[in-house]
Amino acid sequence: MEEFSTQVAPGAACPPPVSAHFVNNVLAAAASYIDEDPDYARDVLAELGQFLSYRLRNDRAPVTLRQELDHIANYLRLQEARFPDRLEITDIADSGSSAGALVEPGRLARDLDAALGQRLRSDAGPCPITLLPRGDGLQVTFGPPDAADADTLMLSFVRSVEVPR
Repeated sequence: MEEFSTQVAPGAACPPPVSAHFVNNVLAAAASYIDEDPDYARDVLAELGQFLSYRLRNDRAPVTLRQELDHIANYLRLQEARFPDRLEITDIADSGSSAGALVEPGRLARDLDAALGQRLRSDAGPCPITLLPRGDGLQVTFGPPDAADADTLMLSFVRSVEVPR
């Protein structure tokens, strides 16, 4: 029988925590689709697998902005499965020339998760979300992008990221 160590080497970076509440709710959402749309239920489970693979990896080396944006798109599809009548996600626009910029894995997703959670708790009803890469960050707009009452925030991906040599 093979044994696995759960100890982390001193000084090693730990992957960011994943909320058990989030995982449980995604699993419950997938289970709710099994009878009415089994293909969608399988898609949700596959998305959850991709999400967990990215978030729980031990390699904390910087990733490209494109990889982080793909992770955010994955996260938002899971949130849509959890809140099918509330979230209206506009696709993440192409990050253009900054797609190769290096960012801390999970950084933008964690910040977006906090902002989205606050928005869902404070407002009832549909929650349109638009995401646009801008300069050194991600512009997140809650509400129709051209509406006067839309809330916009910037999530910065600039951080001193040391590239391993």
